[in-house]
Amino acid sequence: MNGLKLAEIRDAVATALEARGLGNRSFIEEIRAGRRDDGPFMLGAIAWATAIMRTKVDAPD
Repeated sequence: MNGLKLAEIRDAVATALEARGLGNRSFIEEIRAGRRDDGPFMLGAIAWATAIMRTKVDAPD
């Protein structure tokens, strides 16, 4: 994924959900463990991470 590790994206998603007050601890731990990679939060985050990294790679020097 061009520099970003999937574990970093999982942690960022879980941390953002916690910061927004999501109290479902098992759901958050499932995200961190990779058991929710096909869910909407992770799919969106992976899409954005991919787009950002493409922009970074394609940026002129």
